Amino acid sequence: MLNALLPSSIFFPAQVTGGVGIIDDSVQQLEAVQQAWDARWQDIFATSSGLYLGINQFASIILVGAFLFFAVGWVKEAIERGIFPALPNVLWVLTIAVLLFNNGALLGSATLGIRNLINAQTQTVLQVQVGEVSMLEALNDVILSQQAKAVIQQEYAACDAQTGQAQVDCFVRAGERAQQRLEQEYRSRGFWSAGLQRLWSRVQQISQQVEQVYQSGEAPIGGNPLADILVGTVLQTSSQALAEQFLKGWQWAFANLIEMAMLLTGLIGPIAVAGSVVPLQGRPLWSWLVGFFSLGMAKFSYNVIVGLAATVVVAAEAQTSSDFGFLLLISILAPVLALAIAGGAGMAVFRGVSGGVTRLIAVGTSAIPMPR
Repeated sequence: MLNALLPSSIFFPAQVTGGVGIIDDSVQQLEAVQQAWDARWQDIFATSSGLYLGINQFASIILVGAFLFFAVGWVKEAIERGIFPALPNVLWVLTIAVLLFNNGALLGSATLGIRNLINAQTQTVLQVQVGEVSMLEALNDVILSQQAKAVIQQEYAACDAQTGQAQVDCFVRAGERAQQRLEQEYRSRGFWSAGLQRLWSRVQQISQQVEQVYQSGEAPIGGNPLADILVGTVLQTSSQALAEQFLKGWQWAFANLIEMAMLLTGLIGPIAVAGSVVPLQGRPLWSWLVGFFSLGMAKFSYNVIVGLAATVVVAAEAQTSSDFGFLLLISILAPVLALAIAGGAGMAVFRGVSGGVTRLIAVGTSAIPMPR
């Protein structure tokens, strides 16, 4: 369940020393995915990658063609209005030349820097306290509680196939093993949240309930009251398990898809910059920045939504009883809301920024003395 966050925002429980010991295979896989994405970004934008070099070569062809259109328009404007009114366009071309110089090294560094800044700010916001806990602490509690629940499920799983006193004994022994594992893998490592404490107490109660139900003989015809005690608390039905696996896969796909979208958007940066030489009303550079910024907003918004939801789960003391609902939120509802925020608020914010830049350029050029 640690894949509640996007790959670039993976964290480990802050209070667990050697936390890898309690992280399951899915978490280790997600960490490997994060490291792989970081490596791809570094390989492409921080070094002379063949892929980025090829894109810059294609951008240089576009730049040559666009410069011809620019030169014709600039000469015409300079003849009609003089050199000084046409000077801003020259400064714009020089800026583009600097960005694309040395196979777009400066542009690549800026792209990588924006991505790293978004990830760093996401981590900073997740550490802000909301109520009694920070979003990061709440996510730790929810995620570790659900991981611990999976540990308990492993211990009880084999008991469902048994009957009679053998099943009762199996449940009792499974409870003892589950408590022992919780002690070894969580409490002894210095991390013991409220959700884990409730799970530990629930396991302690299960053995007593199992013996009481078995001794009372209140089993319905064709039913298994001993197994029913666990369903909905620490065990799952097959349909629940299937649905949760589907939602986890969906969330994992979204996390990697948005990272892929940011990478591809970053890759086409040189093309957008080269096409911006032509002095049109809407320059491709601004559209590219809007797209990249919006994807960053989607990543940021998604992590904040998940973090806030975790604080609500912790405040309601529902760390172990809201598994499916929390998965539904992080896999389907949160991505939809995050993309809506990115497409609306993110676009509006950046339009305001770009409008401010345009006004600054206008003010700067108006201050240049014009020959009479």
